[in-house]
Amino acid sequence: MKENHKVDELLGNVAKLKNAIDEKDEIIEGLRNSLAETELHLKTAIEEKDEVIEGLNESLAETELHLKTAIEEKDEVIEGLNASKEEDTEMIRGLDKSKEKDTEMIRGLDESLKETEQYLKIAIEEWKKTVDGIYNSTTWKIVSKFTKAQTKRK
Repeated sequence: MKENHKVDELLGNVAKLKNAIDEKDEIIEGLRNSLAETELHLKTAIEEKDEVIEGLNESLAETELHLKTAIEEKDEVIEGLNASKEEDTEMIRGLDKSKEKDTEMIRGLDESLKETEQYLKIAIEEWKKTVDGIYNSTTWKIVSKFTKAQTKRK
């Protein structure tokens, strides 16, 4: 009986070991399945990462091209503005010269006006003297008596 008991004990231990081996085999199979799933997940993740990197590289190239174009356009605008500034400066210089000439012309016209006023003043005084001379003349006085004409300057 002792021997049976030992055999039973040994058989129980063998069964326990077999169960333990079966459990470990299941765990190993689960790990293998998990490993396959992990590999598939990693492969998918790597492919997605590569697609993102490719998209970022394309976006970077487009951004660089856009920036290059924007810089060229900005440079053209700056050149245009500088050219316009130079043209405006030249126009201002021309207007300043024209202003100086106009100022000189106005001075000349003012002087001419003063001379004309002086000439007219003298001419009017001479005219008054002439008219007064006519009214004071003997001929006019005789004519005015017969025609009732004006005898003095008004």
